[in-house]
Amino acid sequence: MHLSRRRFARLAGTAALVGPQLTGQQTPLTAQQAIERIQKNAGVPWRPDSLDTIKAGDPSTAITGIATTAMATLDVLTRASKEKANLVVTLEPAFFGRLDAPLADDPVYIAKQEFIRKNALVVWRFSDHWRARKPDPLATGLAQALAWSKYRLNGGPSYLLPATTLSALVDDLAKRLNARAGIRVVGDPQTQVRLVSLLPGVSALPATMKLLPDCDVVIAGETREWESVEYAQDTVASGQKKGFITLGRVLSEEPGMSLCADWLKTLFPEVPVRWLPAGDPYWRPA
Repeated sequence: MHLSRRRFARLAGTAALVGPQLTGQQTPLTAQQAIERIQKNAGVPWRPDSLDTIKAGDPSTAITGIATTAMATLDVLTRASKEKANLVVTLEPAFFGRLDAPLADDPVYIAKQEFIRKNALVVWRFSDHWRARKPDPLATGLAQALAWSKYRLNGGPSYLLPATTLSALVDDLAKRLNARAGIRVVGDPQTQVRLVSLLPGVSALPATMKLLPDCDVVIAGETREWESVEYAQDTVASGQKKGFITLGRVLSEEPGMSLCADWLKTLFPEVPVRWLPAGDPYWRPA
């Protein structure tokens, strides 16, 4: 069939209109692409030898949503699947050890891996680099959850609160963090407290030794009982009016991962981002 120049021009014009619509269709975001976007915007140099790697799932999976959590428990993964958040960003390990090493013969490990596979989830750890950001996002998130941001002193880990008792402080912590039984306390419940220091996550003895002499109470996430806990006990036994509170590692970190979700929303306007807390894993006997 012979085409006139006018007819050819009309067809070419139609193709020009259709072409951009086809090429402009949004390509699905993959888990690997999402991770690379986070890496580029992390605000700290990316270390290839870090713990922050994919722990389960296919990197080429198209992302329908992102969920952040302090710990990717099976319950969290189930909720993520229901919410169609198939990229799960976890602060702590998903498979029961620092390196998420395979436990090939363990039925719980196998079941968890199978759930991830069947539901096309991708579990990626974001720990080393999230913790390295300044200011500390875990302490910032915890302070926000407790409504303490306005009480922060000089950008450090300490907060000057309205005067209260150690007992009342603990009650408020439990209420605001939805704690069930993980909170433990050293010190006289009636001790008057005002200056409080935060150590979310895991902390070693030197951190407690540095902060406790200059504040009324240290609130930690997780610590060895024969280190910071014993030090706090002996401080109180020596006659000093001090307190030491452990929230539990995950409970103390969850608000920081809520903050992470808020940050990721600015990086991923094309997919839903939500925080799915693992919650306090403990319950208290009657």
